Amino acid sequence: MMSSKDSNNDKAIVLLSGGIDSSTCLYWAKNRGYEVHALTINYHNRWIKEIEATRSIAEMAGVELREIDAPFVMEIFNLYGLDSKNYKSDDPRWPFYIASKNLLFYAIAAHIAEYMKARWIVGGHTKEDTLFFKDATREYIDAMNSLLKHGFMLNEPAEIVVPLIDIDKYDVVRLAVELGVPLEHTWSCHLRVEEPCGRCNGCVARSNVFNALGINIRKSA
Repeated sequence: MMSSKDSNNDKAIVLLSGGIDSSTCLYWAKNRGYEVHALTINYHNRWIKEIEATRSIAEMAGVELREIDAPFVMEIFNLYGLDSKNYKSDDPRWPFYIASKNLLFYAIAAHIAEYMKARWIVGGHTKEDTLFFKDATREYIDAMNSLLKHGFMLNEPAEIVVPLIDIDKYDVVRLAVELGVPLEHTWSCHLRVEEPCGRCNGCVARSNVFNALGINIRKSA
């Protein structure tokens, strides 16, 4: 999960969204003894419940949270709505796809990392993510790391690490429980609602795993 260059005295920037995966990464980095800083990107129309969850998780973890506004970045449904005929498949994740998201987000993280002299940039991609999102695969991450090695000038290049990339949601939640992640404060729903809808891909995946592990958490944020 981690490079052989791993050190317990390095700064780490964790891309935090307020969901289970990124929150688990935040606690994973803390558990390794890093000086952890959280970074979140407020893209166009990002739902406030997700932002609030991000702030809560960072506060509970006792880490600094840096919020970057990127109003030019948007999900596909902001352009085309939720009509499935606009997408390449019936996969429920399509409406919430952000074009070149990881290229953009990691570039912002790298920009901050170079000034902060941060050694690690931590992303929460899981095994399921790599099956759908082309920019979440190990090959894509390796390509970005290659660029970072050739681009940093102020200090040693940061390296993107993806500790969850080989495990599924079930094992992610098991790890989250082991690390003490406050799962009740995470937000998984994809819709702009005050309470989790219980029907979207995020809610269903969350419910299935929680039920399988015997975790009884009523709310998603």
